Amino acid sequence: MSSQQDLPDISGLRILVLDDDPAIQRSLSRALRGLGGKVTTAGSIREAGMRMDSSNFDVLLADLKLRDGVGLDLLPLFQKKFPEGHFYLITGHGSVKNAVKALKHGVRDYLQKPVDPIELAEKLQHRAVVQHRSVLETRLDPFLLFRDPVMAEALADLPRFAALDEPVLIRGETGTGKELVAMAVHRISPRTSGPFVAVNCGAIPEAMLESELFGHERGAFTGAASRHRGRFEQASGGTLFLDEIGEMPLQFQVRLLRVLEERTIQRLGAELPLAVDVRIVAATHRDLREDVEAGLFRRDLFYRLDVLPIHLPPLKDRRKDILLLASHFLHRTFEEMGQADRHPSFSPEAGQLIRSCPWPGNIRELRNTMTRIAVRVPENMHEISADYVVRFLNAPQQYHSSNRGESISIPVGTSLAEAERILIDATLKRTDFNRREAARQLGIGERTLRRKLNAK
Repeated sequence: MSSQQDLPDISGLRILVLDDDPAIQRSLSRALRGLGGKVTTAGSIREAGMRMDSSNFDVLLADLKLRDGVGLDLLPLFQKKFPEGHFYLITGHGSVKNAVKALKHGVRDYLQKPVDPIELAEKLQHRAVVQHRSVLETRLDPFLLFRDPVMAEALADLPRFAALDEPVLIRGETGTGKELVAMAVHRISPRTSGPFVAVNCGAIPEAMLESELFGHERGAFTGAASRHRGRFEQASGGTLFLDEIGEMPLQFQVRLLRVLEERTIQRLGAELPLAVDVRIVAATHRDLREDVEAGLFRRDLFYRLDVLPIHLPPLKDRRKDILLLASHFLHRTFEEMGQADRHPSFSPEAGQLIRSCPWPGNIRELRNTMTRIAVRVPENMHEISADYVVRFLNAPQQYHSSNRGESISIPVGTSLAEAERILIDATLKRTDFNRREAARQLGIGERTLRRKLNAK
């Protein structure tokens, strides 16, 4: 019998177990979680598809024969969503031949019933599945979850930028996660052992800005009862994040430029300058180029900061990430409330609603909405409906059927596929996500509508 030390370690491995037998789900989940795995279960192909829409997985462990189909049918979808993931089949003695054939189509391996969790964990460990995860998934903040190519492109240069010591300028709308990206730059940089200090340039009164950033000596001004170390000193050896740099007063910008060029500061009331070793990451929701042309931001400071630029897209441009983030924030709130075992899913209509919302407040608004839902969702609700989600939106009237007289605009040049998507989304909103009524108004069958939604 294996000792505790001999047991395989699959810590952090994200595993989806698909089996329509609740007893098998429970036994595998308990065993794999005991070895460090993060396990999610599904009882049908449809439910597994929804789980893959809302979470990232390293491994799919699927029963070959299910009540609603064949587990192997999920292989193309799994490979598309998680190209570095590993697909395993569970099979009975009578279907071993089929399982062996499946190895030619991308199945990593198969296991015969009853599954030995230790054997499975050893396979996973020996395959070193964890090693396939990208730097962006394993070393960045868990809030930086993404699957959409738009976000992947935006962060493609981040590891290379982090390795340098030049300023990084992060642009993006409010709520897109600029501070999280700044923290990620720090965490995977050579300065990771140093401090990360954040300051909001727009939240500090102009009269206090110099003292806040550079510090002051005792008696430098009325009320200065002791020496104060400014943010530059506090961040020495690490990273200083200057959020909303575009809100910094014009007359103070020249002081900041001098500090960046000379790498020294001078406390208020001090006689001598002080050397500081700080890497600057700045962020803004403004268009600084326009501000430069309007005389609101110094041109020389802009070029000093805009060395390594990162532009974060708004959430509405990352449609493939919305449901993934929504589920993450929902379950994170459950964990914070001490209810980590709760895993309600979104109905297809609710998922479509969440994906189609404009989210003008971006990730911050989505997170707050999911927090409100998690706090209020009944314990016996295992599937969250679209009607329930609407109750917690900031502007629910946008999604009610009271907008029946609304029209939509489809620009010339829009592809037929995109125009169809826009029309379907608008009709679903108009009918309060009643698929039958939406299909009737669109002049198609409900089954056709379902197929088109699943293909999106």
